[in-house]
Amino acid sequence: MASDKVKRRLSAIVSADIAGYSRLMGDDEEGTLATWKSHRAELIDPKVEQHRGRIVKTIGDGLLVEHSSVVDALQCWLEIQQAMTERNSALPEDRHMQFRVGVNLGDIIIDGEDIFGAGVNIAARLEAMAAPGGICVSRAVVDQVRQKLDLSLEDLGERALKNIDVPVHAYRIAGGRLSGPRRRRKTDTKEATPALEFTLPERPSIAIMPFRNLNKDAENDFVAEGIGHGIQTLLVQLPGLFLINASSHKGYREERETAAEAMRGLPVRYSLEGNVQRVADRVRVIVQITDLKTGAVIWSERYDRELEDVFALQDDITEKVITALNVKLIRADFERILTKDLAGDGSWEYFLRGVNYIYSFNKDDNARAREQFEKLNDLRPDKVHGAAYVSLTYWLDLARGWTAEREETMKLAAQWAEKATQYADNDGLGHVVLGFVRLHEGRFDEALALCESSLQFRSNCPAALGQTAAVQIYCGDARRAVRSARESLAVRTICPPVTVNLLATAYRDSGEMDLSIAAAEEAVKLDGNHTDALATLCSDYVFTGNAEEAKQVAKRILSVNPDFRIGDYARKHPYKDPSQLDRIVEALQTAGLPD
Repeated sequence: MASDKVKRRLSAIVSADIAGYSRLMGDDEEGTLATWKSHRAELIDPKVEQHRGRIVKTIGDGLLVEHSSVVDALQCWLEIQQAMTERNSALPEDRHMQFRVGVNLGDIIIDGEDIFGAGVNIAARLEAMAAPGGICVSRAVVDQVRQKLDLSLEDLGERALKNIDVPVHAYRIAGGRLSGPRRRRKTDTKEATPALEFTLPERPSIAIMPFRNLNKDAENDFVAEGIGHGIQTLLVQLPGLFLINASSHKGYREERETAAEAMRGLPVRYSLEGNVQRVADRVRVIVQITDLKTGAVIWSERYDRELEDVFALQDDITEKVITALNVKLIRADFERILTKDLAGDGSWEYFLRGVNYIYSFNKDDNARAREQFEKLNDLRPDKVHGAAYVSLTYWLDLARGWTAEREETMKLAAQWAEKATQYADNDGLGHVVLGFVRLHEGRFDEALALCESSLQFRSNCPAALGQTAAVQIYCGDARRAVRSARESLAVRTICPPVTVNLLATAYRDSGEMDLSIAAAEEAVKLDGNHTDALATLCSDYVFTGNAEEAKQVAKRILSVNPDFRIGDYARKHPYKDPSQLDRIVEALQTAGLPD
């Protein structure tokens, strides 16, 4: 029988490719090819040979590799990924090459020097699930190295892979090595998306936890939460810190989780926690910084102040935070953000109530926040805070679709934002809002300049980073938009679907279709009625040739929003290059959505 002649064997199969290779080639064809050849000759080929593997074939920027041992395969590619990090450090950031690697153990068919079969296909699908610089493996691989495992694994669960009949249990390797006996095996059963994976930044990282109200009454919640938010508004402006906004973390707020439990799995080293008790016109605040890695409290202090001194209190705590974390700052930067001279009759209450309302992120509380900040501006017109935050409330109305009077709201947002940018103590919020307005006026270069200027004032601000990502997308710089959107998500404990969809859009426009699909699916998972995220996913499927999936998503869009029209969608996405928008419109039309 013909089947008797088919040669098979069990092998470890590695599929690897370079993330963003098309972009690299488009930017510098000759330089990219030279760098790729250098990596092959000096690192990859020698490592594969050292670990008893063979390169079966190359497919453009991809490699198909066979190893006789799973241990050899993983050891080889862990070493290659580590070495690539070091080699990339010697290159400009936009010339970095990062591999996505998939490893599977399976039965293969031998045809001369080539290999085929489901085992090879699974490795390729796993590779698509890996983050740039990362490795994704099957359960079969994990089972084989269980006694030798010294890795941190992220359990992705069973995944239905394209053209694979049976779901495959997949894991992402979060770090580690394969040598010596197993010391421990750590798995995380929470499903994660490669597109949303973040790493610890080089600068000190701190999460501002919700400050707790020891009075246990709703009336004083605004004092406790407002002080925490106020400290965050200062720290967000300091470039020497990587600040994570944990103010909305429900588990910690309700005292069901410690800071360490709440921050588990996030790229953060320290937490700032506070307890607040109000007695008449005085307030007692106890604050501490905890090293989440060791559990040690590295700084703690108690303050007893008049409520009128709340701004000086926030300044003092902020200064102690940067001192405790050994953050090096230009003194002028710190002096610029101080708020102690904002004190005045009622100023503290308007400010604390305003920031407390605005962080609720809903339409009614946003309107209440605006009232407080307008009163603060009336009382202290010499300070930027009132004008800046009033402009922010109008921007939120526009960005979240909370206004039916879009033209008038845009006008008011611009007026307040322009006013905010004129202050000597400008905090960059006005630049964010004005950047949004200029984008929708078609003044692209001005919008980009404003958003980039905002980051000079507030490098840790998710709003500034997110709006910068949006402007970069529409200006045609999707590659930089990916970085901005990822940074915007990294500084939050909760990923807003709007920003996740921004990341999906940036990935799509930069040609990273697998990552775009993953991010768009995550946005839809967060909000099943998010029409823009569904539209991104729909266009992704068209661009990757998955016509049936695109039609199914189009049907879902119309079930969520029967009034959806491509023309309305297009008007909300002001691309500088009309051909980019035309391409997306054509994709949505192909999927069957109405014009």
